[in-house]
Parts: sequence; C-alpha cells; structure tokens
Amino acid sequence: MGLLLVLPVHGWAGDDKPRLTVSAEGKINVPPDKAVLSFAVETVGEQLAKVQQENQERMARVLEECQKLEIPSKFIQTTSLNVIPEYPPRPRRPKGGSLEQPIPRIIGYRVVHQVHVEVRNLDIVGKVVDRVLKVGANRFSGISWGLQEEQPNKLQVLQLAASKAQTKANTLAQSLGLKLVRIMKVMEGGVSVVAPARRYRTASAAMAMEGGGGASVSAGEISVRGTVTLVYEISPQ
Repeated sequence: MGLLLVLPVHGWAGDDKPRLTVSAEGKINVPPDKAVLSFAVETVGEQLAKVQQENQERMARVLEECQKLEIPSKFIQTTSLNVIPEYPPRPRRPKGGSLEQPIPRIIGYRVVHQVHVEVRNLDIVGKVVDRVLKVGANRFSGISWGLQEEQPNKLQVLQLAASKAQTKANTLAQSLGLKLVRIMKVMEGGVSVVAPARRYRTASAAMAMEGGGGASVSAGEISVRGTVTLVYEISPQ
C-alpha cells in the first residue's frame, strides 16, 4: 500500500516512459464452513499386543461414533500412529563412584493413534468433541477452522484490491496534473487466508466419560487478504 512516481532524468522524452506505480489491498472476513478436529487414542501397558488391541478397540468406537454423527469416512484421516517403548528412569550416579550403563530394558509400550476429523456441519462440532471423548479418545489437540472452497474468496479480494489500486491511481493523477495513458504491468502480491485463533473449551476425557463434561466452540471469522500492484504509463495533461 504505497505509491511510487518514477520520472525519467531527462524529462518526458526518450524511451524511458514516466510511470506511476500504485498498490492496494483487498480484504474480506468470512465465516468458516468447516472445522478440523484433532483427536488421539493413547494406550499404555506392559505387553505390546494388548496395548495395540486396546488402542484399536477404542479407535473403532471413535470411528463408529463419527459415523453415527453422519461424518463421511473420507473426512476422517489418520495423521500418525506411533509405538513408543517405555524405559525405567536412569539411576543416579553415586558420589565418587562410577556408574555402569546397562542396556536399556523395555518395561512397557505406549501406542498413540491420532486422527483428524473434518466436520462440515458446524452446529455439531461441540457434540462431536463430547461424544468422541466419551467413547474412547483421551487426547484432544484442538480445532482448526477453514473454508471448503477458498478460490472464490481469493478472487474477490483480488478484485477489490485491483479496484482500490485503480481508484488510487486516478486520484493521484488528477491531484498531480497527470494523465494515465495505459496500464503497463499488473502484479499480484499474493493472497493469504488466515483462520481465527483456536477458540474452544472442553472438559477432560474422564469428565466426558462420566457425562459431566461439555464443550463449547466459537468459530469466529476467517480473514482473506490480497494485494495488487499496477504500473501505469503517465504523461502530462
């Protein structure tokens, strides 16, 4: 959002035509129409087979609950599945003595299965959080908001930016006694889609399982911004 008036050193004659460069930003705020929830099922135990089985059973209940809430399977994606060995704490080194480093001994396993669930009916976001925590998920990382189709909003902000840049150029030309001959160059400065900060409250998994938990969410608005720069050839009126 600046302006640059470039004039040749030797007046108006020559190949270096005088130019006027203007930039402008277009911005709109739109409500999101989708939410992506991040859940995980974490299980711990001494025997890997039992830990994995428990994890699979809990995750199966989570997926079944999502189906009951009419969330299509294509909107449920596993983002990570980790099997982490558990080791005992290292003993402290005694004063004035040496401590041998024994081979680490595995005392258990931790399995973490994380999924992203895309919800397009924003009226049930809080319900999804409650129900999924109640049936098996025990970790909830949060909500990210978004748009199902970003392109129409991106084009709109570029149109706004271009219109503002044209208005700015016309105003400057009239104020300086110049004539806009033609547009020599159009440059898009990029478009950004900024989702609102995470806004959610949720009870712990234990409270949700007891039926005493609740979740409330606030979607806010998504900011879409874009800049356009126009370079005009100018001449004196």
